[in-house]
This record gives sequence, C-alpha cells and structure tokens, in this order.
Amino acid sequence: MIDPYGLAISMWLNAHLAPLETTTYVFHFARGLQEPPVKDVFVTVQVPRSRKPASDTAAGTKRTNEDMKKFGGVTGDVKNVTKTTAGVSQDSAGQQHVRGEHAEITYVIDGVPLPDTLSGRQGSVVVPATIQSVDVLVGGFAPEYGIQTAAILDISTLPRATKNAGELELEAGDFGVRNGRLTAVGPLGERLSYVLNLSSNRTERYEEPQQPDNQTAHNRGSDQGFYTKLGYLASSRDRLSFTLSLNPSQHQVNNRAGLPDSFAAAGQGFGFQGLRNRDGAVPGGDPTALGGTTMPLLSQEDAGMDIDSHERNNFGLLTWRHQFSDRTVGNLGFVLLHTGQDVTNGNPAVDLLNLPVDNSIEFNPTASRNVHHVQVSGSLADKQGPHALKAGFVYDKQTGSESYQLVPASQLALNGLYALAPNLAPAGHLTGATDVYGNPVYVADSNVSSTLKVDRDAHYLGVYLQDTWNVSPRLTANYGLRFDDFASSQSLAQDPVSLTLVSPRLNLSYRLDDRTTFAGSYNKLFNTPPLAQGALVGQAIKPPVVDQYDLSVEHRISANQTVKLSYYAKQIQNQVDTGLLIPGSEIGLYSAVNLGRGGVHGVEFAYELSATGGVGWDGYVNYSYSAAKPNGQDSTGADVGEFNDHDQRQTLGVGASYTFRSGASAALTLDHGSGLASSIVPPSTERTPRTTVNLHLATGDRLFQGRGGVSLDVTNLFDRRDVINFQSAFSGTRFQLGRAISLTANYKF
Repeated sequence: MIDPYGLAISMWLNAHLAPLETTTYVFHFARGLQEPPVKDVFVTVQVPRSRKPASDTAAGTKRTNEDMKKFGGVTGDVKNVTKTTAGVSQDSAGQQHVRGEHAEITYVIDGVPLPDTLSGRQGSVVVPATIQSVDVLVGGFAPEYGIQTAAILDISTLPRATKNAGELELEAGDFGVRNGRLTAVGPLGERLSYVLNLSSNRTERYEEPQQPDNQTAHNRGSDQGFYTKLGYLASSRDRLSFTLSLNPSQHQVNNRAGLPDSFAAAGQGFGFQGLRNRDGAVPGGDPTALGGTTMPLLSQEDAGMDIDSHERNNFGLLTWRHQFSDRTVGNLGFVLLHTGQDVTNGNPAVDLLNLPVDNSIEFNPTASRNVHHVQVSGSLADKQGPHALKAGFVYDKQTGSESYQLVPASQLALNGLYALAPNLAPAGHLTGATDVYGNPVYVADSNVSSTLKVDRDAHYLGVYLQDTWNVSPRLTANYGLRFDDFASSQSLAQDPVSLTLVSPRLNLSYRLDDRTTFAGSYNKLFNTPPLAQGALVGQAIKPPVVDQYDLSVEHRISANQTVKLSYYAKQIQNQVDTGLLIPGSEIGLYSAVNLGRGGVHGVEFAYELSATGGVGWDGYVNYSYSAAKPNGQDSTGADVGEFNDHDQRQTLGVGASYTFRSGASAALTLDHGSGLASSIVPPSTERTPRTTVNLHLATGDRLFQGRGGVSLDVTNLFDRRDVINFQSAFSGTRFQLGRAISLTANYKF
C-alpha cells in the first residue's frame, strides 16, 4: 500500500513545479518507524533542476553531471566545472583561482568534507562520472563550511539505484587520447546497494606545453581510477555508506623545445630557467659576468631531459546517518586519505666537480612526498519552527614525510639552488663573484649531492554552530560561529605554527518579490595551509585568515532564466601563494609562501538559462572584473609584487547548449581572460589575453536503440596558442593547448 504522506508530497511537487524545467528523481517511502518495509514503494516525481546552490544565502551555482559533460568536458578533474562560475581565473597546471585566491578548494562528498591534498597535483580526487551534482560555492559560506574556502565543491554522488544498470564509455582522439570508463549501479538485496566506477585515461599531451608549436615534447601522461560506494539500509532510521576512491596517475614533466624568434628579446627557453636564446645570448645580460658570454645550447628536449612524476590521491569514507525524529538528523563521517608524489629522473649523469657553466637541463630531481590524514566529522541538524539549527565538528590528524635531492646540472643552476635553499646544495664554498643572473657563485667541493628529509605533524579542529532562520516569508538569515584550531611542527629548524580563531558568519537573503532577491554577507574565514610545501624555503606556512564581504541582487526573468549582479571584497592576512619549488624551473615540484597581506575585490555578472522539460536552450554567461593585489613581504623576506601572479582583470565565460527532442545536443563554450599578471612577455608591459572555444556534439541515446550514442568534442576550436604564463617564478612558461578532437561512444546496459 502506498504511503499517503509520500503520495501527497509527490502530488504537491507535480502541481507546483511542473511548469519549470524538470528532471526525474525517485523518492523512497518506507512504512513504519522501527522496522524496514516489507516491500519498498517508489514514486517517480518531476522536480526542477535548480541552478541555485543548496543554501539560498550562499553565492554560487549548481552543476549537474549533464552540465559537466556539456560545458566541462567528459574527462578530467571535477574542479574544471568551477570555470563555469563567475569569478574564476584559469591558470596553467590545472590551477583554478577563485576570486583572487589560489587553489584553496574543499571537496565535500555527500556531506563530509575531505582533507586537503597536495598543491600542484595533476591527478583527480573525485571521479567525475560518479557525481550526480555539485554546488560550486564561492561566498556567503554557512559556518559548516571550512578547511579551504576559496571555493567549496559540495558534491552529491550517484544515489541508491532500484535496479542494476551501467554505462560503458570509450573515447579516442588525436594526441594519443585513449580513455575508457565503466560505471555500474544497483541493489544488492533489499538493504544493500552499490556504485562502481573503473576508468583509465592516457594522452601524449598531458600538461600545457612550454612552447606553442611542439606540444608533445616529453608530455605523455595517464591516470587510472577505482571508485566504489556501498550503501546499507540498517533500519528505517539508519543508513550507512562506505566509499573508496583510488586515483593513481603518472606523467612526464614536459620539456622545453625552444621558442620562436619573436621571443628573442625575452629569452627563447634555453639554458638555466629558459632565459637564453637559441643563438646562445642572454638578452640584457652582462657579458663579463659568469654565464654572460654567448654559448649555444641544446634544448631540454634535444639534450634528453627525462623527469617523471607519479601521484596518488586515495581516500576511504565511512558515513552513518541517523534519523532521531522527523525533525532531527545526525551524521557521522570517518575519512582516511593519502596523497603522495614521487619525482624521478633518467637525465644524463652529472659531475658536480666539473659542471658546465650553463645547461638547458637544470636539475636531476629525486623527490618523494607523502601525507596521511585521519579525520572524523559529525553534525546534528534540528528543525524547530522557522529555525533550522545545525552543530558539527571536524578533527583532522595529519602526518607527512618529504625527501628531496636536486642535483644541479650546471654552475648557474648550482648558484641558483644555493641562493634559494643552501641546505639542498652540496658541500662547497663561495667565490665572492656573482653570475649573470645576480646569484652568488658557489663551487661544489664534493661530488655527493645533499638529500634533505622532512617530517611533519599537524592537527586541525573545526567546530561550528549555526541557525538558518526564516525570519519572515521574505527574509532568511544564516548565522553562527566557527571555531578553528591548527597547529603544525616539522623536523627542520622553522618555528612551529599554531593559530586559534573564532569566526563569526552572517548571511542574509531578502526576497523583494517573487522574482527579485537581495543577499549580503560577512564571513570570517580560516584556511588550513597547503600540505608538503613551504618546508624548504623560508618559514613554515601559516593559515590564511580572510574577511570576506558579499553583496548581490538576483532577478528571475522567467521560470528558467535568472540574472545576477554581485560585488565581493576580501582582506587576507598571510595569503598563500603556491608555485614552483625552484622559481622558474619546472621540474614537477611545487612549494608555497605566505604573502603578508592580500586584497581582492571584484564585480560579477551571471546569467543562467535552463532548458524547459530538458528540451531547448540551456546555458550561462558570466563576466568578472576584479583586482588581486598583495602587499608587504613574503615568508622568505622578499618584497611582493604589485599584483598576484594569477591576477586577471577581466574574465568572460559563455556556454550555450541546445537539446533536441531526440536527445541529441550541441554545446559551445567560450572562456576569455584579459591576461594573468604572469603572462607579460618582456620587453612588452602588456598582459597576453587568452580565448578558448570548445565544441561538444552528442547524438543522445537513440543511436543505439535507446541505449547509447556517440559524442564529438573539439577543444580549442580555433587552435589558439597564446601565452598563459611566461618566465614566472610561480608558474614558469606555459602556452595554450592547441586544437584537439576526440570521439566518445557510450552504451548503457
């Protein structure tokens, strides 16, 4: 017999929401309170696919798995979906800078936040095919959100399925793209259900190249994924879930092959840090200093540089959800996470006692970095009239170990290494001279290179209490406090880090009428510092503290169209800037420094369109105008620049998709940036703008008798090869990936 309460809910939803764009959801109603039902009853309900985030007082948007395929590509890291949100600048090496910050992004999986992973990583953390939807939150954070708050990716994974089903996807394209993905879902008896995903991806063009013409110079990469989620209905009040995600990846650190003659005034990518030209000259260098004379060199590619990186991003997640009553729900989560990286090389051997003056191969690196997290979190939510109360905590115990050996392959590289990190240089002495780049000349006395090992120990505790109060039919207030405590120590001589902060949060939303809503917020934010970075250069990294202000007005043009105008401002203490371990030298290792202070503010415009009934036009337009400026000194004692290296004044994103009644669809996305501060190519002082247009065509499932079809993806349709970064201490030199075409076939069973 159908539960009358469940039937009433489904009828109300159909009556009130049918005119909007709809997506099918399955609601499960269980009779009785103490025992599981003898027979499950499933009611199919049509509800709108909302573009808004879960909290009406938060700033951000929602993206479904379908949106990710249309506008974010069918493969790659889920963080790529952030670029469809206003306020995001896309950098090289997969970095997404949200509202002027680095990659301080927290992944929340089915209500449980994941601990931090390695900065500068390339591999995935969450498998895109297992995601049902993701709320991309960039402001107006409720107190429950913490750890890393440049953005929160609040992810809902695939839900419990009522019958066994699966999908196989095979993709092939140029540049050696060969990808495969298998996803299966279903019940295992009356109480147990499963989600399983297996994936493998490979390409000859893994990272953005260091030159516009040769994109495959030592640039092969691959990644694999194993994901499973088991759900168990212990009783009508208790649900248990276990998630295991293993995501190993490996890639070659791509080589410099030399830049065209148009870069001769700035350096064509030869020699130490790529500052020498093809003819051997150093533009603007003192010819009397060491390394200042003309010396033609082989490129890294021709000299046989061979550096590889192996990464691991693995986590296990156990959750328990208990329904105390109709109004009170508790959640408990336990996470084990391991993130690691090994960098090895097969470069030509080096004699430290007989180094060449310069060499396009800079270092022979051997490094290992591993971090382990043990985290427990919990929350209790209670509904009392107009108040939705929630309290919770997260405690994370971190341990890590690092080992570094950087063997310099030239005298100029040895000078640069000693100037930056003397503890990584071999035993030797200073000569009193300086080289062409201003570094002191340091001569090795031993042919044994130094190996530096670092152990670290840290803990993080976050506790919050919040209330979402429907003050009136028009006014909603989310407010509360968050307590954060972080402490870390390491085996090197740096001082330990310890910081405790109580952070107030106030987020307001006022509905002027049925179409227009105003929102405003003030958030005090505490960010945990990045892992396995900052141990070698300067002092240990301190947690950034952010004062963030948000104002916005949103207008619903129609049932499926909204427009929004926002302003935000951030004042940041101890801002973290993440980049290359050895500035300018791209050897696959990243580090971090604290900037004394940072300031970011910007204006954002966003337009969202949802197809009605899943047929018709679907898309977005977002535009941002912002400035990101640090000041003071960084944690190495150096003065900071006028702008953050990732500052981009104007950013434009456009996505448009049309879905036919047959299920076929066509989507086009455009991403434009006016140029990062690190994109300037001397002697010019102007930034290099960058535009990418991507095309996605799909037949829908009717091609294979309702069970599947094919899709065509063209990335960088117009084959732009603009500069992303140039000779940046934090990003090196990178160019856009050129046009690529791939074809994907999918079959559902």
